[in-house]
Amino acid sequence: MKMEYGAKSDALQKEIETLNKQCSNMEKELVSEKKENQNLKQDLQKEKDISCSLQSELQHLTQFKSDFDKLHLEYKKLHIRCDEQEQALQEMGLHLSQSKLKMEDIKEVNKALKGNIWLKDDEATECKQCNKEFSIARRKHHCRNCGDIFCNTCSSNELSLPSYPKPVRVCDTCHNLLLQRCSSNSS
Repeated sequence: MKMEYGAKSDALQKEIETLNKQCSNMEKELVSEKKENQNLKQDLQKEKDISCSLQSELQHLTQFKSDFDKLHLEYKKLHIRCDEQEQALQEMGLHLSQSKLKMEDIKEVNKALKGNIWLKDDEATECKQCNKEFSIARRKHHCRNCGDIFCNTCSSNELSLPSYPKPVRVCDTCHNLLLQRCSSNSS
């Protein structure tokens, strides 16, 4: 019986050693699994942090896009408004230049009505433009537009006037003025 117990004791001792080895191996595996688990937890936390950072960045980008869209819309509205105002300014400039031309015409007509007094021959002793004295050689000529008296050189132009059927003598000043008015009315 002693042998039986001795054999059993040896068998149990071997079984204990085997179980101790298995336990030691399992403890090593457990430590390894714990390390792996810890590493996975750290990786998971890193991924969560990255995800959180990306989510925050996405929110910022969404806000930036919204702000950009608003600014772009405002830019389009301002651009349209600017174009409309430029067009209005061009139209106003055109109206202003036309008004100035009309004012000049009115001033000329008014001046013509006030100043078109037919000067008498004995009232003029010299040419109104060149201020040269009249003589037998330098004769007096009336401008049919303004009524002033000029020498032949300063009144050698002829133009058709509304009050005369044929072209008549006009002074250099009236000639230039009437040609300028005629060219501005035709353009």
